[in-house]
Amino acid sequence: MSRKTQQLAHDFLRKAHDAEIRLATAESCTGGLLAALLTDVEGCGHVFDRGFVTYEAQAKCDLLGLSRELVDRNAAVTEQVALAMAEAALARSQADLAVGITGFAGKCADDQEEGLVFIGCAANGLPTVARECHFGAAGRDVVRREALHAAFEMMDEMLRALIGQRND
Repeated sequence: MSRKTQQLAHDFLRKAHDAEIRLATAESCTGGLLAALLTDVEGCGHVFDRGFVTYEAQAKCDLLGLSRELVDRNAAVTEQVALAMAEAALARSQADLAVGITGFAGKCADDQEEGLVFIGCAANGLPTVARECHFGAAGRDVVRREALHAAFEMMDEMLRALIGQRND
């Protein structure tokens, strides 16, 4: 993992640790990389509650409880599915904040866009948000790394909102 990615993880985990915010992930195209990063900072690993790696559509249904109709109707790589993944990870964990990532990191079918990634972020008491990212045909490693960077940015924004909500 790049030094920048590791630093993003470190900085975010310290903030989550200091705010006593627990985390969960639901990942598809990143294959558990985000969960691995969230357990890498010594003294902060306890803020990570759990991760769901749901690479296949059926896994999203089995592990996260997404309806097959939602996945089939919208395809697995859509904003609706990313939002549902984040909300399901939050509901099926002890976390305060959860993220869902789904996308095409590498080569895909002709009618699909390589590098298209959707990220959903959910937190207790706040509206769930999503982001659509177009990283292009940059290759699996680059797309996954950029997806992680975007996820950390979104989680950091949600973390700040959660902290603000607690201070109100």
